[in-house]
Amino acid sequence: MDIQPKRLADVVYDKLCEAVVDGTLAPGQRVRDGDLAEQLGVSRMPVREALQRLERQGLIEMIASRFTRVTAVTAEMPAQSLEFLGYQLGISLRLALPRMNDEERAEAAELARETGGHVTTDAQKAYETTSRLGTFLAGHSGNALFETVMADAWLQVTRNLRGTFPLVKDANEMADDFARLADLIGSGDEIGAETQMRDIFQLGAGQPGPAHAVEGLWDDVLN
Repeated sequence: MDIQPKRLADVVYDKLCEAVVDGTLAPGQRVRDGDLAEQLGVSRMPVREALQRLERQGLIEMIASRFTRVTAVTAEMPAQSLEFLGYQLGISLRLALPRMNDEERAEAAELARETGGHVTTDAQKAYETTSRLGTFLAGHSGNALFETVMADAWLQVTRNLRGTFPLVKDANEMADDFARLADLIGSGDEIGAETQMRDIFQLGAGQPGPAHAVEGLWDDVLN
């Protein structure tokens, strides 16, 4: 099978994504396509294409004839992103599990267990494995629209959460929650797995939601 090389605009897009997510290009920072082209050693065209793609994903703001800048982060965005993530991962499970074979469910279950192992010790690794789980589930959802929406959303969610999976509840309880989630995934119980995922994020009737877990996440930038 031939592997097609990446287009230059895609390479530039990947580099700009990384810069936005890791804060090299900070929220609210103005950018110029000429400066970025010079820094990356490319022409302006692939930079402009990458910036337009980031604009569609909500991370770049363009005002014609005035400025192009990285979108700002508000105090509400981390909580909104965590809520979005919890609901969408639940939907991913509902869509994907009935379409998976035993081997695929076992792989997804292992990702859930891996996340549970990281969640108490390393928030960045926990987020990385959650992202891998979400991408895997979306890829097996059987719904191209859902897969596209999730692929675009991950970038903004990652930026807003600073690439971390915060402790939404007691650390040991969260680890147990992910262990139960893995068992439900392995057994193919899509309804139970969706409910368990939402419980991890404390979503639903009578639940407080996850907002408390990300209070002050961006204080060093917003204050």
